[in-house]
Amino acid sequence: MKDYFEHIRENQDVRQNLIIIKGEMKDPQKMAELRKLSEKEPAVLLSCLEQEDAKVRKNAALILGALGTEASREALIAAYESESQRFVKSAYLTALKGCDCAQYLNHFRQRRQELLKQERTEETEKHLREELGALNALIYQYETSTGHQFIGFRKPANVVLITHRNYRECTTRQISTGNIVLLRAGVKILNADLRELLTIRTFHELLFCLDIQGELLPDKAAEMLASSNLMELLKELHVGAGPFLFRIECKSRMSLEQRSIFTKKLASKLEVLTAGQLVNTTSGYEVELRLIETKEGGFYPLLKLYTLPEKRFSYRKNHVAASIRPVQAALMMELARPYLKEEARVLDPFCGVGTMLLERNYLLHADTLYGVDLYGEAIQGARENAQIAKVPIHFIHRDFFTFTHEYPFDEIVTNLPVKGKNCTGHELDFLYRKFFDQAETLLKPGGHLFLYSHDKSFVKKQLREHKSMKLLKEWQMNDREDSWFYGIQYLGKS
Repeated sequence: MKDYFEHIRENQDVRQNLIIIKGEMKDPQKMAELRKLSEKEPAVLLSCLEQEDAKVRKNAALILGALGTEASREALIAAYESESQRFVKSAYLTALKGCDCAQYLNHFRQRRQELLKQERTEETEKHLREELGALNALIYQYETSTGHQFIGFRKPANVVLITHRNYRECTTRQISTGNIVLLRAGVKILNADLRELLTIRTFHELLFCLDIQGELLPDKAAEMLASSNLMELLKELHVGAGPFLFRIECKSRMSLEQRSIFTKKLASKLEVLTAGQLVNTTSGYEVELRLIETKEGGFYPLLKLYTLPEKRFSYRKNHVAASIRPVQAALMMELARPYLKEEARVLDPFCGVGTMLLERNYLLHADTLYGVDLYGEAIQGARENAQIAKVPIHFIHRDFFTFTHEYPFDEIVTNLPVKGKNCTGHELDFLYRKFFDQAETLLKPGGHLFLYSHDKSFVKKQLREHKSMKLLKEWQMNDREDSWFYGIQYLGKS
């Protein structure tokens, strides 16, 4: 580090030596060495901010920001104000994140307003966008606002519930208010009661509708969004000061690079047109503006509000790699509803963290719930999840194939193990046979098996071989994964 520093002092290959130092700083020891050198001769790096080469100024700024000294801060702010090359200005702001700039916060806010009002051209658009993004990141490092609080529960809303496209009726039959329109990806409800919707467990996402459809061109899309009910809706649904932090998600046929360019331009323009009431950020955002491309090449806008409290699955503190998603488990229990028994005795032989049992009990109260699993970490997590949910479940850490019980169960619900590096197809075939054999000893005649499986052929094989088991219904859950849910009745041994 000392050699590179001396080369810079002697004005030898300054740009190259700065680049090397910037890379070397990742090593804590070398960073400490650089600090000592800079403290002894601060002018060596500070003077680089006055070099004619813009890339020298840029690299020097990033190094000075990492050092984070008071002298670095003052020099960086002065350089930022006097810099004529737009592509360098954002580097000063990025560097200043490493310094204590709290006393300059109002100055930076004023600068942001100036940028929002600046006329943009094709030549300046990119660098203005980068500068504004870096400025926002710097400002929000010091913002103490807790953000916006959602208060719109009593206001009728136009929303879309994203559901499993094959089983939208599982969600629609639970909705008693508003006007329902079926969409390919879910259900649209006009004048919906949010309090009712937030008790429904079978949808993946709740998204708010805007009153427009637009074109997938950044400027036109921004103009349409800014003139829509977007800001009015956000303000009606929230309390709290300051701008709304947002991001954009674009679902379209564009390439990844095209989408990236489009969303950056759109976000920047939207900040300008809303006079900074919307601020684009990559973290801590409250609003996701989701644009879905239509068949005609335009877009359909939806809002995902991270301010909306989501408590449907608040018990889900713990999970493991093989855990089923709660909304998937809830949907499968809703599909099985016609066959479920109230006050049933229910067993999950591969219970994981208990999700299937908890969702079974949420739908229809069970008398007793048992969960068995060989994986100790999962059982520990399951016990804590059940405690949070305030649902009494007996969790047993043992191999299901050695499990016995003094009385038979009305139902077995489970997510069966899948083929993988720890379980070959041959081993899984053997496991399925053992499972069906064991189920016959644990179910009472007339009882039911509700099975989620990624191996349809193994299930069908065991149904053929176990004449005591009658397939009542099967539901395809994912065609790409070829996963299925089965409702099976145990007839009893003849």
